[in-house]
Amino acid sequence: MKIMNKYIVSALTGLLMVSCIDTSVLPDDKITGEDFWQSKEDVSNMVADVYKAMCNVDAMERYIVWGNFRSDELIETTANINDTKHNALKDISNGVMTTTNTYANWASIFSIINRCNVILEKAPEVVMIDPSYTQETYYTDESQMLGIRALCHFYLLRAFRDVPYSEVAYLNSSQDMAIAQNPPSYVLQKCIDDLNRALEHPLSPTGYTDWRKVGLLNRDGLKAILADVYLWRASMMHNEADYRECARLCQEIIDSKKSQVLANEQGGSFGPGMGGGSISAEQEYPLYDGENAFARNFISGNSSESIFEIQLDGTNNSNNGLRNMYWNYDDKSRGTGYLKVPRALFGSADENSAYASKNDYRYYDNCFGVGGNDLEDMYVRKMSALSSLANTPNNVGSWKGQNFVSRGYSQIDQNWIFYRLTDVMLMKAEALVQIGDDESLTEAFKLVAAVYNRSQGDAVELTEPTQKTKDECERLVLNERRRELCFEGKRWFDLLRYNYRHIEGVRPDLMLWQIAGEGGTKESFLQNYTEMMSLVALRYSEGGSATVLKINREAFLYFPILESEMKVNANLHQNPVYSANDIYQKN
Repeated sequence: MKIMNKYIVSALTGLLMVSCIDTSVLPDDKITGEDFWQSKEDVSNMVADVYKAMCNVDAMERYIVWGNFRSDELIETTANINDTKHNALKDISNGVMTTTNTYANWASIFSIINRCNVILEKAPEVVMIDPSYTQETYYTDESQMLGIRALCHFYLLRAFRDVPYSEVAYLNSSQDMAIAQNPPSYVLQKCIDDLNRALEHPLSPTGYTDWRKVGLLNRDGLKAILADVYLWRASMMHNEADYRECARLCQEIIDSKKSQVLANEQGGSFGPGMGGGSISAEQEYPLYDGENAFARNFISGNSSESIFEIQLDGTNNSNNGLRNMYWNYDDKSRGTGYLKVPRALFGSADENSAYASKNDYRYYDNCFGVGGNDLEDMYVRKMSALSSLANTPNNVGSWKGQNFVSRGYSQIDQNWIFYRLTDVMLMKAEALVQIGDDESLTEAFKLVAAVYNRSQGDAVELTEPTQKTKDECERLVLNERRRELCFEGKRWFDLLRYNYRHIEGVRPDLMLWQIAGEGGTKESFLQNYTEMMSLVALRYSEGGSATVLKINREAFLYFPILESEMKVNANLHQNPVYSANDIYQKN
């Protein structure tokens, strides 16, 4: 059983918002009243409410749109849909984003942040009131809230670049909520500080045997976020020390996962089989075999490979954000979402596509319609399907068989996975490649091969080249991340790191408006890496080169700040390439 009535079904309305942190991300009267914050249960309800907010449809859609949509993995549905979301996606795709684009709205993420801040401010008072709410219990709540707050800011930074870092609980309208932005270097360090503080008193990944072992943010989850932050900063700043820290944290997570499997084999309580299947501690990397991996990770959920995933049950909490994007945006006219998959990349297996071989289990499991070469549209199976398709390599059903999912409109209950083991393995590989010595390149290849080979059935395994170059290994990791982590909100961020590693003169210590200066032009910003932009162009069936030319400077890689936010917060500075000044128009 997933969440049901024991998890985030809170009776509280939570924290209300009108626009975002700059207006009224405020709690209701019940939360601020003197009768609240009196007991351990009050705090537990509010902690649960934070996890519930992470399932919010607006937040879920942003994990996908911010992390995936602008990459080569997804394109908008070509159906004649006239609504705000679909039109916003078309504008993003066409490189003509405006300051009113609905996906430039960061309110749902700042709302989660303020929930965390309220708990961090108010929960210590409960320690003094309720003896059952001990200091140790508070520490575990504090750890989770600090970690989630850092994760949310990390999302904002990767989507907008220059963002406020909010550490204040906004409880009433008399508070000054006009927070100023900060440059990436500041925000990244604040994320690191929060995560390191959270790791002082983390939940143990072996503390639970049910959904909470990965549904609550524990030590492994905190380290995964921290490794990701270090990897981003290392790529932006070309900093070897941060690459080494990323690799160290990833190895600690791998070791933790191995120890958990070993404990289970010796009669411990942590089992790999919440979703069935088995993993042996004799394996160098504790992964399911390729035939079972899809079902264990994306259908049963809460698998032994998982590190942190938010819990959805299709009843109290449906994954409506995923439904809107990948499955079915309404219940009347279509069975597809706002987004689909480029057939050229995911509908074949050759040197020009995402897959090297049709023996790859993921080739069939990740997308609907890979066998229907006469059909134009392909859609995401991962997290949408109710069963694994690729029981054996090359065993692909008919188009209708692949497209059929028997469930009601609202029963979208797959969890959303923020981090899982193969993601961490490939993060480590990416960091090792950038360290670049022979030993690091050899280990990086070994990690990639472990992820690739487990999905190949009886096919030929990945062969290590006699001579390995840093550039070849970098593309090897990038390509394997696309195969393994497609549609999981990773690819656009992967491409941005790839971009930063190949351009010189990045100024993470300055905000974009400071870089542009008075009278600047779009040429004030660094030109993006040609190879990265060529990958983005693959998403377009035609006109890709012209479209990517519109976004060929660093500032275009980020969203504008919503116009309504600019009006209520005088301390915000708009991304200059979205300024009303004609000098920045994309022409």
